[in-house]
Amino acid sequence: MGPPIQISQNPDIRYLGRILGDVIRTYGGDKLFRQTEYIRSSSVDRHRGIAGAEAIDPGLDALSLDDTIAFVRGFMLFSMLANLAEDRQGVAAEPEATVAAAIEKLRADG
Repeated sequence: MGPPIQISQNPDIRYLGRILGDVIRTYGGDKLFRQTEYIRSSSVDRHRGIAGAEAIDPGLDALSLDDTIAFVRGFMLFSMLANLAEDRQGVAAEPEATVAAAIEKLRADG
């Protein structure tokens, strides 16, 4: 087995992240989605050394208490989904096997 795929290159994690983003937008509203996406992208930029910690502060400061709880819940869910996708990657028999392909197969099979 080769080296683990980085999160940004794992198709399952990207797919599950898009679905989670759709859920946040649907149930939390477009404003919460935009705030969450700003904080997420600022965090990625900080991790890559493109931005400092202060880039995240405006996004965090703009959250109400209710939005903060929803934001934390979203990041917790993403972390759980990413862990599941990474676990699945370790046991996948075929490199092209993805969560998206499995869902499509289930839809096709009824």
